[in-house]
Amino acid sequence: MILCAGEALIDMLPRQTALGEATFMPCTGGAALNMAVALARLDTPVSLFTGLSTDMFGNQLRATLTAAGVGDRVATSDRPTTLAFVELVDGSARYAFFDENTAGRMLTADDLPALDDVQAVALGGISLAVEPCADALETLCTRAAPNKLVMIDPNIRPLFISDEARYRARLTRMMAVADIVKLSDEDLDWWNGGDIDALLASGPKMLVMTKGPEGAVAIRASGMVSVPATRVDVVDTIGAGDTFNAGFMAGLSDANALSKAALATLSDDTLRNALTLGVQAAGITVSRAGANPPHRSEL
Repeated sequence: MILCAGEALIDMLPRQTALGEATFMPCTGGAALNMAVALARLDTPVSLFTGLSTDMFGNQLRATLTAAGVGDRVATSDRPTTLAFVELVDGSARYAFFDENTAGRMLTADDLPALDDVQAVALGGISLAVEPCADALETLCTRAAPNKLVMIDPNIRPLFISDEARYRARLTRMMAVADIVKLSDEDLDWWNGGDIDALLASGPKMLVMTKGPEGAVAIRASGMVSVPATRVDVVDTIGAGDTFNAGFMAGLSDANALSKAALATLSDDTLRNALTLGVQAAGITVSRAGANPPHRSEL
């Protein structure tokens, strides 16, 4: 079973009323929730650790998880739900976050779930940039790293980072014990100017990088495996990276490779299959509005 850990929030997506007036529609989102839902739709056992509110938006998030069949490892409180107002510019999403004192942000190490039945932990999203939840997720990473497969996708949002030095220090510590670090090419450029060798030298066993229309690559000490992108008509990119992560991890699960030992001996063909599943799933997501990942039957 894969445990996804990070934010679950409401994406306020731009829409128009019947009269042509600008408005926003509340849709479930957040990196960890999107990945968990996508994994469940790909028939991969998954649970979500996050903070959920008892407010109306928290109920909406909970209903989405239940409908998808995602396991419940959430911490519930009466704090508000994080809102992310989305602006679409040429199909790409830009965000304005409202996150102060929310149910997700105020998670602490005391809320962390047990890991007895967990094979892999996938952490990431904006929850790694704000405290105290970022400190809680680092503690989860540290606890999992000795004997669980750990994947990290920081999903870097520079405008959301208030203390860059602290953020970089935390991510550096987490990447040092991670098995897989996933970044977009834009993320890697922001992180260290695109230096793949330096990132791998810092600790992770594998770098998985998405490159938009150029597909995706996985780089490790034994070499590089790449796959092309799926050609689609892009509606928007909301949830694309999260769906790719789910497809990639589902591919590892399909191959019984959710362990440190299995990852160390993973064949190029198995790695290529996992990348391909990630790219195909993400391609379907970007071809329709919002974070709406595909079911296995659609691939």
